[in-house]
Amino acid sequence: MQVSGTTPMAAAAVDLGAAGYTEQEFYAAGQAQRYRGALRGAQATAELIDGGWPYRTRVLVRTPKAAKFNGTLVVEWANVTMGQDVDFAFAESYAHLLREGYAVAVVSAQRVGVERLKTWSPQRYGELNVAADSTDPKTGEQIDVCPAGTPCAGGDPLSWDIFTQVAMALKDNAGPTPPLPGLKVRQVIAMGESQSAMRLSLYYNAIHPLYRFFDGFVFLDLAQQMRADIPTPAISVNSESLEAFLPPPTTSQYTRVWEVAGTSHASYYAVNYVDTLLLRDKSVLGPNGPLTFTQMMAAQGCKLNPLFSKVDTGLVLNAAIDGVRQWALTGRPAAPTRQFQRDEKNKVLRDSDGKVVGGVRLAQFTVPTAHTAPNGDALGCLLAGHHRDFTAAELQQRYTSQNAYAQQVRTVMKQLAVQGYVLPHDAQAAALTAKQTRFAR
Repeated sequence: MQVSGTTPMAAAAVDLGAAGYTEQEFYAAGQAQRYRGALRGAQATAELIDGGWPYRTRVLVRTPKAAKFNGTLVVEWANVTMGQDVDFAFAESYAHLLREGYAVAVVSAQRVGVERLKTWSPQRYGELNVAADSTDPKTGEQIDVCPAGTPCAGGDPLSWDIFTQVAMALKDNAGPTPPLPGLKVRQVIAMGESQSAMRLSLYYNAIHPLYRFFDGFVFLDLAQQMRADIPTPAISVNSESLEAFLPPPTTSQYTRVWEVAGTSHASYYAVNYVDTLLLRDKSVLGPNGPLTFTQMMAAQGCKLNPLFSKVDTGLVLNAAIDGVRQWALTGRPAAPTRQFQRDEKNKVLRDSDGKVVGGVRLAQFTVPTAHTAPNGDALGCLLAGHHRDFTAAELQQRYTSQNAYAQQVRTVMKQLAVQGYVLPHDAQAAALTAKQTRFAR
């Protein structure tokens, strides 16, 4: 869309042009349906209530040139926990997605995000609307409920169908201006982070069986219990921060859970992306001006700074995206479920140093260059955690030499790449970074 004097809100916070990508924003309008039974914990297919509910939303589309396109469109359900759209999953994996030629779309499916778009730029977004009555005419109960005490948004009965319709239109290149010019989409993967992952895993259980449109699903921290009778590949990549948020799910022939040791709900690297986005848009304002995501978390009374773990969840998310893609294309299953070890009460086990036992163990966790720790009792602080970089002298004392350290990193990452929990490119990049780490002389 082109609206004079305005710019898109929550556009990509990296230089897409440098990667050979372009970004366009489109309005998406239609009539959506409401469903009964799309509730947290659902293990059955939803029922259609009715249709004909008008909506108008927006979608951000990031596309490579045709020669680079790998045939896969990743559609992210925008996260609205902050009261606006944020593409947290793209923030974790953008380097991989852009390098490997994925097309990416970010869909505004929920009322909270759309209403913030409207207040941020009435001129650009004033006509958007995804609201609808959330009362079931048969039972009188709420159709889309946010459980009490959870930081999520409810009251979005159209969100399921909006997400489906927009993804279908993108694959078909529908509209007067094709959203993916010159590209032919062979498969579509749905992706979401945090409460968007929760909603998408609910979509997987309750809505996906109605249409079987998506070829695969990737959930980032974290999915609810996934059904075992749906033959569509799905992987949930979960952080250590949320290990006690839900009971550990069981997995099946087509589902996987990879829990990543030492990780925070959002990694230090993804948060840098989000901070850049928020400061550019000036979309979260404090008493002294625009706020970053980091500042918002720190304001909750975190005991330690800096925030967030430097164990890079994105490395495992990259493997999950590629794993689901290859699974859908070739039928070759992704690496097996790998979860933390737990006792009979589902409490995670820890070693004598307090480190979680089991899970996917990146070199940043097993051969660390930073100390990672919890960070207070407030929810934001629990999710953020804390890191402290080791000094060059501490690295020297811990590993004796740079060569010894680099060899350990290379060994850990090579093994994970062989097992399928990281990609060979990322394993090689980690080994190169290890060679460049400065030790005391």
